[in-house]
Amino acid sequence: MRLIYACMATLFLVASLIAFAEKVEVTNIEDNKGGVYKATELEEKGKFFHDRDYTITNIPKEFLGLTQVSTSADCPGGQDYRLTFEIDRSAYVYTAWDSRHKSPEDRGQDPKGWFDKAFTQTDESLFLDAPHDPTEYFIYKSNEPYPEGKVELLGIDEVVGDPVIMWTIFVEEGTLPVSPVGNLTTTWGDIKTD
Repeated sequence: MRLIYACMATLFLVASLIAFAEKVEVTNIEDNKGGVYKATELEEKGKFFHDRDYTITNIPKEFLGLTQVSTSADCPGGQDYRLTFEIDRSAYVYTAWDSRHKSPEDRGQDPKGWFDKAFTQTDESLFLDAPHDPTEYFIYKSNEPYPEGKVELLGIDEVVGDPVIMWTIFVEEGTLPVSPVGNLTTTWGDIKTD
């Protein structure tokens, strides 16, 4: 019986830790073109770009408070572009793209099709806003969480006629698929047979 109480207490503790988990920490953000980036908190009426006074608005509630990889308004682009950053736990990566331009899946990618295979449109959006005219940005989510450590986002064509790619990035803690050995169901089954 004590073992059952110990397991229940452990389950409660794990659930509490998950409910009050800290944000994903993002560090060492850099690209291969000298771009400037900053890790911030995704917040309503916060800054869309770290180097402009444009605000970010109409953020879906489930994304508020996530860690944002804030780009500069002149974030470099191109198929030879590579962006890397470190995450302190496994996390889904979201990218929000300017609706005034071709969607990322319809632009040149290096290697070809990498974005199509790695990300799916969520049917959610947010807005680049005042003092800029309100502009919708479509949100895409990585199909799988990236593991703890280095994340690399590959090259996508810049906006036609402009060497920038017009996007923002944010991350949300995600769980990688795990082996069923040692999970709660297996453990509970072992307890019941004792």
